[in-house]
Amino acid sequence: MAKTNRWIWVMAMVVLLIGTLSGGAWYADKKNSLTGAVVVYPQARPLTTFTLTDGDDEPFTEQNFADHWSLVFVGYTFCPDICPTTLSDLSRIYPELTALSDKVQVVFVSADPARDTPERLKAYTEYFNPNFIAVTADHEQLMPAVQQLGLIYGIFDREDANYLVDHSASIALVNPKGELHASFRPDFDEETEMPLVDGPELVKNFSSILARWRG
Repeated sequence: MAKTNRWIWVMAMVVLLIGTLSGGAWYADKKNSLTGAVVVYPQARPLTTFTLTDGDDEPFTEQNFADHWSLVFVGYTFCPDICPTTLSDLSRIYPELTALSDKVQVVFVSADPARDTPERLKAYTEYFNPNFIAVTADHEQLMPAVQQLGLIYGIFDREDANYLVDHSASIALVNPKGELHASFRPDFDEETEMPLVDGPELVKNFSSILARWRG
C-alpha cells in the first residue's frame, strides 16, 4: 500500500502550530471534553477571498462556508489509501454529525486538478456520500486556499503518468461565520504508518465545540 510521506504531515502540523501560536496558546479545556486530537484556534481566522470549482462545474467560494459547519479535507481521487479511508470514515459518522447540527457539510478539496475533472470529482465523492461536496482549481488559486485552511500538499514526479500527491491528513473545521475554527488531527497507525482520523473522537470533539459556540 502506498503511503503519504511523513514529512508532508509534519509540515502540515508546523503550519497549523504557527497559525495557532499566532493567536495565543493551544486551546485545551477538559471541562468540555476536548481531546488532543483537535486543535481549536484561540481566535477563529477569517478566510480571504478564493474561487474554486465544484463537481457541478459551478464556482465554490469562501461564501459557500457561510451558515455551515464545514469539515474540509484535501486529497485526490487517485489516492490509494488515505483519501478513500478518510472519506469512508466521514461518511460513517456523517449521520452523527448532522444529528448534532443540520448545518454540517463535508468538502473534499482535490489537489490534483490535472486529472480530477469536476465530473470525476462528483462521481468520486458521491460513491462515499451524495451529500459530500468536491472542489478543485488550478494550483495558482488552489494553493492559497488550501494553505489558509492550515492544510498542505505537494506533487512530485509529474512526468510519471501515475504520479502521487503528498498531502496533509488533518480535517479543517470552518465555522458558520466562514472562519477557520479548528483542525482535527490524525494519528499514525502503528502497523501501516498511515495517518487516520478517529471518527468517534471527531464526533465527540465536534459536539464539545458546538456546546461552546457563541456565534
